[in-house]
Amino acid sequence: MVVDGGMPATQNPYYAPTAGAGEEVSSTFGGRHVNILEGDLVHVDQGSGLVKKGQPVSFGIGAMGQGVGIAFMSASKTTDIIPVDTEGIWRLEVYAEFGIIVGQIVFITSAGVLVDWPPDPECHIMGYALQPITAGETEVIAVKVHWMDTGIWWWWFWWWYEYWNPR
Repeated sequence: MVVDGGMPATQNPYYAPTAGAGEEVSSTFGGRHVNILEGDLVHVDQGSGLVKKGQPVSFGIGAMGQGVGIAFMSASKTTDIIPVDTEGIWRLEVYAEFGIIVGQIVFITSAGVLVDWPPDPECHIMGYALQPITAGETEVIAVKVHWMDTGIWWWWFWWWYEYWNPR
């Protein structure tokens, strides 16, 4: 099936634009998989500048509620539509500056790196660590990926810590 200017329906980033009100347009698992334009994904550059299958990604605009997930396929160009899983437990590489305990929040930075503490104002919550990491180490651990709004209280605390907390 072809829709919108000859683009195959399976490649349409806006899902089924011809669907009527009340019709489900999510791919699978109750909307857990979303289709995002590669050029809109934030991820670590592994040489080509394009996302690779299995990479953690973030997407969206602004500091609140940015989407996160894991890329389901590699891109060959920035105009590829990449399916992203926004939930699940994934083995991911995480850097622990201060050390990670089980259940601790894991952040994705504006460069696509997973860390234990938000190093920049454009980082977002990726999920929760299911294994510990010693301070100063980078390890591949199980992470419960969860797309969620970071909430105003988290950002207030981060701002206080960054700008008012004497170090």
